[in-house]
Amino acid sequence: MEASDEPTQNFFALINNIPFFREFSKEQKKEIAALKNKVDIYEPNRTIVSEGGKDVAVFVLLKGEAIVTRNDLPRVIINTLTMGALFGEVSFLTKTPRTTNIIAKSEAKVLRLDGDMFEKLKSDTRDRLKDKFIDVLVSRMNEMNSALMKLKVELEAISQAATDYQQEFDRILKSGKTMKEVMGGINSTITSLIR
Repeated sequence: MEASDEPTQNFFALINNIPFFREFSKEQKKEIAALKNKVDIYEPNRTIVSEGGKDVAVFVLLKGEAIVTRNDLPRVIINTLTMGALFGEVSFLTKTPRTTNIIAKSEAKVLRLDGDMFEKLKSDTRDRLKDKFIDVLVSRMNEMNSALMKLKVELEAISQAATDYQQEFDRILKSGKTMKEVMGGINSTITSLIR
């Protein structure tokens, strides 16, 4: 990781094009752009956030991509973050350890806001940031709720199929046929369908 020495004007132009900052006023964006030592650059495969870490900064991905993983399943990519993604807000707001790893997939430029930097902002800018954090959290909760409902429907369908299969299997067993006879019947049915 290296700190970016990007001039404030260039940084303002960068955050001005990030959807996360769309609702911020020009003055608020300039205030954020004027913060010192706030942008870090990560090379590919470098860890931005470590699961279990106790730092409580919040991050906005300004450029590049990053992946989300967990220590218990390190090869499973939970999500891919793209330009404008916010991460770390839960630890920032609750002061709890990190629950995932965030790893740069490509070179990543990241805005890092810790408590000290957050306190340097004017109250209206801090309030706007908090409102955006809440918007992101609510959006993620809605997405998770939808995903859980979809998973519930799929699990119920699997459960019903298992029940149907069990009933069919019981019927076959009661018929007195051998497994060889049952498999032969299945094969002949498949063969007739293919022709």
